[in-house]
Amino acid sequence: MKKINKQNYDLVLKEAFSLFHDKSLNFLGVDLPPITSFMETQIPEVDTTNDMMDLNFRLADGSILHLEEEIHLSRSDLIRFAHYDLRLFKKYKTRIHTVVLTPAKGSPGTKVFDTGGLQYRVSQIVLKDRDGDTLFSRIESALKKGEPVNELELIFLPLMKSSLSYGELLRRTIKLENQIPEPEVRSKVRELTLILADKIVDQKILDELWEELRMFKVIKYAEEKGMKRGMEKGMEKGIEKGIEKGIEKGIEKGIEKGMEKGKKQEREIVAKNMLSLGLEDELVIKATGLDQSIIEKLKKSLSLPTR
Repeated sequence: MKKINKQNYDLVLKEAFSLFHDKSLNFLGVDLPPITSFMETQIPEVDTTNDMMDLNFRLADGSILHLEEEIHLSRSDLIRFAHYDLRLFKKYKTRIHTVVLTPAKGSPGTKVFDTGGLQYRVSQIVLKDRDGDTLFSRIESALKKGEPVNELELIFLPLMKSSLSYGELLRRTIKLENQIPEPEVRSKVRELTLILADKIVDQKILDELWEELRMFKVIKYAEEKGMKRGMEKGMEKGIEKGIEKGIEKGIEKGIEKGMEKGKKQEREIVAKNMLSLGLEDELVIKATGLDQSIIEKLKKSLSLPTR
């Protein structure tokens, strides 16, 4: 997974990964108790290192799920994971289940090493046996019928086997996720899908999809705020000059003001998220249209280094 700014890693992801609460990953073949919470990923005594665990979850039985994503699992990966797990065990004194997810076009690798005094083993799940095309069709049909779906399956879908390229499958998945009825859930699912696809998709495609997601959110936010303000203004004018004329003018002014204010606020929110993910100022400016002075203020509010 992409290594983002340590200071803000948990802040950015904790809310989005609330989707995992009280759910299991049994659809991936992970036979463990349900997830109860997303856990911190950095250990204070090792802040000097550049490594960072991918995902850690507290499970219902008190144990920890350490979830990694690797295309080719190597011995050096195992040593790194073992280092993580020993640090976790030192802090939490509980059992740790390390599961490595390998995308469909990846390959099985080394899952155990033995030093003589220490044996370390991980569980690896290679998603080449998971039919992404069939899953896509099933979820698409359910959403069209208004039936409930397992959002976690959508998040991992781009990693599964498909007749499409990784990039095209990711694009279609994001488009399908736009049909999720609950706005908050929809936003979290799309963001997590992009984050988990970081290792398998070209950066240019990822940048394009992040930009599309940003524009969708800006427009949606502006429309909602504009209509709300329009109705408010319309009712005020309606009392004074007549309901019909007042609502018409109120809506026009409300949409205009709502679009202007909504766009700025939403762009700043998006910029904060992008900065928290460690993206360069130039990319944030290009994606949001904000100037450097605003970016600097946002970085200060996130306690990030400024120019």
